[in-house]
Amino acid sequence: MHLDRRLLRDVHPVRVWLLGAVILGLVAGVLLVAGAYTLSQTVSRVFLDGDTLADVQSLLIAFGGIVLLRALLVWGSDVAAHHVASHVKMELRERLVRHLAALGPAYTRQERSGELATTATTGIEELDAYLSEFLPQLFLSALVPLAMLVIIFPIDPLTGVVLLLTAPLIPFFMILIGTMADARARRQWTTLSRLSAHFLDSLQGLTTLKLFGRAHRQADSIALVSDRFRDTTMSVLRVAFLSALALELLSTLSTAIVAVEIGLRLLYFRISFEEAFFVLILAPEFYLPLRLLGSRFHASTSGAAAAERIYAVLETRLPDCDGQPRRSTIRRNVPSPALHTVRFEDVRYTYPSTDKNEDRPALHDVSFAILPGHKVALVGPSGSGKSTITQLLLRFLEPGSGRIVVGDVPLCDLDPDAWRAQVAWVP
Repeated sequence: MHLDRRLLRDVHPVRVWLLGAVILGLVAGVLLVAGAYTLSQTVSRVFLDGDTLADVQSLLIAFGGIVLLRALLVWGSDVAAHHVASHVKMELRERLVRHLAALGPAYTRQERSGELATTATTGIEELDAYLSEFLPQLFLSALVPLAMLVIIFPIDPLTGVVLLLTAPLIPFFMILIGTMADARARRQWTTLSRLSAHFLDSLQGLTTLKLFGRAHRQADSIALVSDRFRDTTMSVLRVAFLSALALELLSTLSTAIVAVEIGLRLLYFRISFEEAFFVLILAPEFYLPLRLLGSRFHASTSGAAAAERIYAVLETRLPDCDGQPRRSTIRRNVPSPALHTVRFEDVRYTYPSTDKNEDRPALHDVSFAILPGHKVALVGPSGSGKSTITQLLLRFLEPGSGRIVVGDVPLCDLDPDAWRAQVAWVP
């Protein structure tokens, strides 16, 4: 079972709503116990004591009120949980878009735009099941069965011991199978990201593909990637169904054990009918929160896999400035390049290679000046560093060494957005 601490930190601002969802769910669980007690008393008085409908009318009204109130509490818990999910998704989406904009085209050019788009859209939405279902249920699966045990133990200690011994089997098998499901969900997310990236790249280059007669081959390639995604999705579903079968089987067998031992004691008058019926009603409900945790865990695995990619982008550092991380205190009073000289002083830049042992130098000790009102042309073969100089000037990249100065002010000290407002760029 994977709890992402970064997601928990993002939940912290709306922790009151999460706490409200858990409390409402817990109260609904306690009302379930009250409903079971009311029902057991009604059945006992009608079938054993011979009471009429008028005699048990108050119990039936109480039972109806409990059912209605419990439905309202469950609804309120769901609303609070979905508020938590909506808030966190909105904040993450805004942060992700802002960070991608701050990283600039120098970063996005190294990534596949389709994969980034999937992360910002589908990836964020995949967090819904994790935040609104799995996270609240994680607390309820511990609190509700514990509350039931506190009530059952004084009434029937033997059944309490049986429930206490069988309950850990469900989370044990859930974790055992969940490890396999988690790995397959990550594979599914990776395949979906590749499919999205490949499909968008194909659409963007469709004109070129048609001109060179390669469109049909590209369609075959997309079909192949789609088949891989279908296969990984089916493998995830197989594990989810296997987990559901195992958890249902365990809870059914555990409930059957409770029913057998209660039935034998009832047969030999070791327990009263009211107590036996009350505990028997609660037995399947005792395991229900644990079963729900298992099903919601599988529903949230895609969100957990998407969160890894989302936070990988958010944790990508902005380009350093003069060898230091970007400062939070920057000058917003930007000197105009129409009035001040822009100078490159011994600027170096090296692109990091995909091979960790090899980098790709782009600029080496470049120095020149752009005087106000003058036209400067950058001429050179492909790969000589023209685009790199442009991106450095726009602060999409930062020099590895040396500096860029506007008048007497280092470019690193200027607000990037305010500076870019002074520069026209036609890519």
